[in-house]
Amino acid sequence: MKKIPYQDSKKILSYFDLSDEAKELVSDALPPIEVIQVLQKAALNIDLTTFIAHALPMRESIWWATLATGLRHDDLTQAENSVVAASANWVKQPNEAMRREIEKSIVPLANESAAKWVGQAVFWSGQGSIAPAENPVVMPADFLHAKAVAGAINTAAALPEWSGYKGYYKKVFNMALDIADGGSGKLTEEAS
Repeated sequence: MKKIPYQDSKKILSYFDLSDEAKELVSDALPPIEVIQVLQKAALNIDLTTFIAHALPMRESIWWATLATGLRHDDLTQAENSVVAASANWVKQPNEAMRREIEKSIVPLANESAAKWVGQAVFWSGQGSIAPAENPVVMPADFLHAKAVAGAINTAAALPEWSGYKGYYKKVFNMALDIADGGSGKLTEEAS
């Protein structure tokens, strides 16, 4: 995997806590692809999403969140879809003005909004201060963006409630593997 070049998963797993069930199945000595395969086989989707969100480089991780959340396009409001689109544009051409615009646009969105978490990932990307613009610079904690990415994807899988979450996870994990291999993550229906 070009974008996840680790020999083992120790560094990735140091950034977050797996569920107890996942801890019984994986070890930090396993290569990332094996951790992904084990978690996917066990259908530990939340753990797998969190693992991939932390394993991918920041921009690729946020790109994945925009694509995954975009799968629920019809269930999102116009404002939510605008945040997802703006976040995708930011990934392509990151700039501070757009990052601050996204910050403003997510304020009215509910915490249960997957789109809000996509926008939060952009804001927490580490590409600028998370303090108000007129205040001294405060940088986000390392990998805070990845927590928001995982939150966005796992929220999109669950809310609004639907019966398609298993197929959704299958598609988003295929997207992630494509991104990890250097692809765009935009898979055709046949490939997903």
